[in-house]
Amino acid sequence: MKPLKLTMQAFGSYGKRTQISLKQPEQNLFLITGDTGAGKTTIFDAIVFALYGEASSVVNKKDGAELQSQFASLDAQPFVELVFSEGGIDETVYTVRRVPRHIRPLKRGSGVKEESETVSLTLPDGTEYPQKEADRKLEEIVGLNKHQFMQVAMIAQGEFMELLRAKSDDKKKIFRKLFHTELYGRIADELGRRKKEQENEIDRIKTICQTETAHIRIPEDDIRSEALQALKEKIMSSEKLSVSDMEQLLEALGMLCGQLKEAQDAAREAYETAGSKRDQKRDAYKETEHLLKFFGQMDAAQQELIECREAEAGIKEQERLLAGITDAYEVLAEYEKYVETNQQTNALKEDLSREQTAAPMLEEAAKEAAAKAAETKLLYAQELERFSRIAEKTEQALELFEKLKQAKRQG
Repeated sequence: MKPLKLTMQAFGSYGKRTQISLKQPEQNLFLITGDTGAGKTTIFDAIVFALYGEASSVVNKKDGAELQSQFASLDAQPFVELVFSEGGIDETVYTVRRVPRHIRPLKRGSGVKEESETVSLTLPDGTEYPQKEADRKLEEIVGLNKHQFMQVAMIAQGEFMELLRAKSDDKKKIFRKLFHTELYGRIADELGRRKKEQENEIDRIKTICQTETAHIRIPEDDIRSEALQALKEKIMSSEKLSVSDMEQLLEALGMLCGQLKEAQDAAREAYETAGSKRDQKRDAYKETEHLLKFFGQMDAAQQELIECREAEAGIKEQERLLAGITDAYEVLAEYEKYVETNQQTNALKEDLSREQTAAPMLEEAAKEAAAKAAETKLLYAQELERFSRIAEKTEQALELFEKLKQAKRQG
């Protein structure tokens, strides 16, 4: 930020409107001199107030009504207007006008009224920036907050030591913004992050290497077993893994693996030869076992044949007895049929005898029933004739009654 023109009115020790030009051809250095109390510090206060709304040092802070000049009437509005540029060759010019909180006479009647602070920022294209966001925009343009600006660009009297006494982190932030080195800070942070990632990756690889090294089993009969065991223990106990130790171990393990592979190939060949012989012996054994099985079956068949010949006579006797038993069962069945038929015949004879005994009685009952039927038939004919006569008389009586009813209706 480069100040170009400063205008003050009723501000601090400047009662009248005062304009200070800080732009001269080929002049980058200005000297502000004067007696004590002449208003040198007020010029710096005015620049800081225009930018940040405070005109003070860190020790003696001033703002608001304290900045209103006592050398001007209350009718004169106090204000500070600063024209400044930002940039290198293609400078952009901004104008900021700030009115502090102040006292003014009432427009009507007597008395005074306090007015609030206002600020207006005019951009290089002539447009006015919104008042509510002007302070934020000014800090963005300058690139420093008020505290940082007071430390590096507008150091008040007796406060130069504040910058020297500031913490290293605060100095870094100030100089980084002042000289626009944020990019290098981000680069350093990125490199630090990558370094940390690489260190973490190295630690992970180290853990894997030591874990895998612990799984290595070195043959005790190998001539290099002691050296390899010592190298293995060195790698496992080392806080910082040595690449040369790992390469040496891997080389030795490669040679050992080659030897073990040769021994393994030889053992595999011997194993395959022994397996082939074993298969041949197994096939011969199975064939012999098969033949022995047939011999055993033949011996068992011969023994069974002898036993069958010895039991042949007994079997024939049993067949004869079986035939007799079968015939006996057939005779028994016929006998049972005969007994059942004989019982049925006797029962029929008894029924016939009972029927023959009851036949005369049934014939007598039949004759009596026939006589009763003839008598009943005669009675039925007599009653039927009697019913016919009564019915005829009834019809005649009904006809007579009907004639009497008609005669009554007519009379």
